[in-house]
Amino acid sequence: MEGKILALSCGIYSVLVDGVIYRAPARGIFRMGSIKPMVGDNVDLDIGNMVINFVYPRVSQLKRPSVANIDQMLVVSSLVEPAFSYLLAFKYLTYANMNGVKAKLILTKDDKSIDQKMKDEIKDVFNRLNIDVYFVSNKQGTGLKEVRTLFKDHITCLIGQTGVGKSSLINAIDPQFEREVGEYSRALGRGKHKTKEVILLPYEGGYIADTPGFSSLDLDLYKEELAQYFPGFTELYLKCYFSNCLHISEERCEVKTALKDGIISKIAYDCYLTLSKEAISQIRRYEK
Repeated sequence: MEGKILALSCGIYSVLVDGVIYRAPARGIFRMGSIKPMVGDNVDLDIGNMVINFVYPRVSQLKRPSVANIDQMLVVSSLVEPAFSYLLAFKYLTYANMNGVKAKLILTKDDKSIDQKMKDEIKDVFNRLNIDVYFVSNKQGTGLKEVRTLFKDHITCLIGQTGVGKSSLINAIDPQFEREVGEYSRALGRGKHKTKEVILLPYEGGYIADTPGFSSLDLDLYKEELAQYFPGFTELYLKCYFSNCLHISEERCEVKTALKDGIISKIAYDCYLTLSKEAISQIRRYEK
């Protein structure tokens, strides 16, 4: 029978079939192949022998967190504790683009932020790139009504730094989830891990994927790929005069024109330059 993998623990998969959760291993043949079952997979479950026989084709697949068939990513960041980072937010949004997943930005801990000017700036920077931004307070409940509507009929992955409030957000959306919540460590300047594994939570005709937080994220992109996948750059990249334009020193560059015209903010462009410096060139790789 066809079911969906909700979780994986110690080699045993939790598979939802017709409203019932079964726990079963995968057939040994998966150890020999390149495709192994992962959370989010639609699979064929042999209930008689209680084993996963087959993995149906995937719509999408993320390596980190390891989850399949996501059609929406909510990048969760906090305004404070830990402080908001444009660079980290753009990293996550680029990661979504390179995996072909639509993304939105959720800013938590709105109750602890009193700097309206900063909030307006953040919203403007991302709205210029057609990225929706939502401000929420998990404690006070502000902004949650609008955010709840985002999950309907979607398989949504929450992704973000440790301690930004992903599990708290899930609990605020529906207290019945009862996700374990970590604390922010001021001494370490980061959150403490509580979510150890990816788990899919059924909600409003779809699923919410709660995922472990990251202390860092490596995009593993070439400069040439970053030039395409950086948020807001894809359509502009296709219009650049040079097919391998990096949007730095090239002439007739549509990204630099958009920057000059105020379509792209300097904050966003500076983040792109920083990420580009971190990436290696595909051309140099093949010259070695």
